[in-house]
Amino acid sequence: MMKKMLIVCSTLNLDYPHSATPALWQLFKGLYEEGCELIVVPYRGSHIRSLWWRCYENPCKVEGELYAHIHNFLRKVFSFTNHTSRNGREKLISKLTHIFTKPKWKRLLLNILEEEKNVDAVVFIGVPLNQLTGIATSIKKFFRIPVVYYDLDVPTSLPQFGGFTFNYYVNADVTEYDAIIIPSEGSVPVLKEMGAQKVFVLHFGVDPDVYSPLKLKQDIDITFFGNSSKGRENYIRMMISEPSKILSSSKFLVIGRDIRVDLGNARIIPFVPFSRLRNYCCRSKINLNIARENHAATITSTSRPFELAAMECCVVSAPYRGLDKWFTVGKEMFMVKSVKEAVEIYKWLLQEDDIRKKTGRAARERVLKEHTVRHRARQLVRILKLLESTS
Repeated sequence: MMKKMLIVCSTLNLDYPHSATPALWQLFKGLYEEGCELIVVPYRGSHIRSLWWRCYENPCKVEGELYAHIHNFLRKVFSFTNHTSRNGREKLISKLTHIFTKPKWKRLLLNILEEEKNVDAVVFIGVPLNQLTGIATSIKKFFRIPVVYYDLDVPTSLPQFGGFTFNYYVNADVTEYDAIIIPSEGSVPVLKEMGAQKVFVLHFGVDPDVYSPLKLKQDIDITFFGNSSKGRENYIRMMISEPSKILSSSKFLVIGRDIRVDLGNARIIPFVPFSRLRNYCCRSKINLNIARENHAATITSTSRPFELAAMECCVVSAPYRGLDKWFTVGKEMFMVKSVKEAVEIYKWLLQEDDIRKKTGRAARERVLKEHTVRHRARQLVRILKLLESTS
């Protein structure tokens, strides 16, 4: 049994705009429940203790905040869409990290492994690969244990898309990792072409105790929540902007940050904490799943459909390759491909309370059967054990 893992993750702070952080908390809890001992170090922000993991302090907390301020300042001074200015920002941050932070990270991780003695594997999750080049090689040289990189942001993180904030793969060396783990079947060939030794697919899961249904009066017709409209502008117009004009008597609600699309007659409110978000989802008769187009086209899982299903929401999705792998379309979720289809299914479902409830219950049952974080934790442990046996 893979018992002990050292994990370096993007952050543990839920206040930072790293949309995968809630998914990490759930995965770590799932690993704990499967009997794993976790040692977690955040790449940005403070270490945060929990019932499910132990922490070491971030050795570069101050530097990380400084780099974030520099990046944000330069982004405001120069146009974010200016390719030259973005490359300049990335090169500057890369130079600073290689001089000031990478040595500290290397020293800390080697010291942790020496102190702990019996760590079975090291997992880097969502951290900038090109800022830590060479550290995985050093770990394997001295300790001969599997070192893997788990990228939750593919395909957006890949070089051709440039990432959400940084292009993490530029000047990185994926060959130094025993494996790359991703939630995207369509991105496997790209990473193999980049030199990855092995690539494993591990889709998102959900903690059904956290994302549990609430019995509330459903006084909102249709809700969507998401972190920015980038990459899903066309689907937002198809699912929200145009239908909200046609169904003018229906209440459309959008919850999110950085939504830069005309939303028609939909109402928008800022991103809310999960404790309130769950209420909005359960108050809604229909919840929308709108993935970014490059994700939807590559059989890439995101956390959203699993979260909504676990809350027994009736979900209508934009076009999404792979959705039928995780849920039975037409029974556990619905999918539309045009404004006309969206309007028709909204009209139908808004009139059919029993069908919405039956669909939501079936979706949660599917999650409990196949898509919990404990399912994903077992899969991750199997991957690490396989790598351990071949290292």
